[in-house]
Amino acid sequence: MKKLLACLMIACSLLAFGCTSRNAAFGVVDMRKVEQQSTAVQNVKKELQDKSKQLQEDMKKESEGKSQEEQDKIARDKSAQMQVASSEAQNKLKASLDTAMQEVSKEKKLSAILLKDAVPSGGVDVTEDIIAKMK
Repeated sequence: MKKLLACLMIACSLLAFGCTSRNAAFGVVDMRKVEQQSTAVQNVKKELQDKSKQLQEDMKKESEGKSQEEQDKIARDKSAQMQVASSEAQNKLKASLDTAMQEVSKEKKLSAILLKDAVPSGGVDVTEDIIAKMK
């Protein structure tokens, strides 16, 4: 999930930065801090943990008294359901992050928002603003 968010941030930043003037202001965001402090991220993580526990419990109940072949099929089915839930969670976080970045960028008149780790110096730190806007 971290890699997806980081790649998304870099791609969006490069596209936005490449389409504006050279002296444009840019923002920087600390994604580790966003991940640790954003209630949206925490809520999604909790939902995924709850879903995982529920699927494990369901798998145990459904597998009782079944043959190994049937147990394997049930395990594959529950694994596929978890992958779908994980994908949905990533999409939800991506949408929330995109919206927050667009709002902050517009409010602060920034041409791009880059990852703080990728910028040796400069830029306006918008981490707290993004954390506040993520839903």
